[in-house]
Amino acid sequence: MASSIYVGCQGWRYADWRTQVENAGPWSAPFYAPHTRADQELSQYSQVFDLVEVDSTFYAIPPESTVKRWAEQTPASFRFTLKLPRTLTHEDRLRRGRKTLHDFCERARELGPKLAAVLIQLPPSFSPHEFPALERFLPHLPQDLSFAIEFRDKAWLNAKTLALLEQYQVALTLGETPWISTDVCLGWSQKLPTEWLYIRMMGPKKGGIERFTHLQINRDRELTVWATTLQDLAAQGKRSYVLMDNYFQGFSPGSATLIKEKLGQTLKPFPQAQMHPSDQLRLELPL
Repeated sequence: MASSIYVGCQGWRYADWRTQVENAGPWSAPFYAPHTRADQELSQYSQVFDLVEVDSTFYAIPPESTVKRWAEQTPASFRFTLKLPRTLTHEDRLRRGRKTLHDFCERARELGPKLAAVLIQLPPSFSPHEFPALERFLPHLPQDLSFAIEFRDKAWLNAKTLALLEQYQVALTLGETPWISTDVCLGWSQKLPTEWLYIRMMGPKKGGIERFTHLQINRDRELTVWATTLQDLAAQGKRSYVLMDNYFQGFSPGSATLIKEKLGQTLKPFPQAQMHPSDQLRLELPL
């Protein structure tokens, strides 16, 4: 059951993850060891979690060499999700961009079996009045890749939308978000158009959390509810990709670890805790 639930973070590179915090409690920063180079972070991250969401693809299609390096730095069991470029979703609003879609998908294929899904993140202003645009866009999605769509307007969650997504096998994106209530998302988790689900555990982007160094908000109830839901879906043979945001509790590696614990998955120490004694000694030697 656990193998059908992948858990990770929305990104792997944050300066705050390296910050030492006094009396922050378990599963807090630093996540990486102080001497870790930036080009080593993904490799170390992938030893702890089996999934990551790449945000940078939202802003530009990455070079081929970059995508190949991501694949080379991670174990065979690791999975990536990539955001579809915003030129398609926010600027062209799914009305143009066939070449951009083609080029992006070609680049995404460089990940091979490590590509779990592509996230189509729509803006809050993209309302059901734009259903025709979505209806014309989905047939252009290549069938050899998996896509999930994130609506930021609950009016999209209806039978008409579900039928369209089922027709093109595009998964729903649900979770803890500022746009659609938890109760609504939980209800739709039982009406999926596909055999898999994309979960984004987020929090309000404004106010409250200023540094991503430790768990600052108690969301045990939400984690318990979603863990139970994910286990029920797994028992039905459905797969889930769960991505934690820093704003959810203040430190996404900690949140990801907590939900893994509730799911009964094996917990792995952060890279900082895996430092070899010789590495620690080397840090203390004068230059």
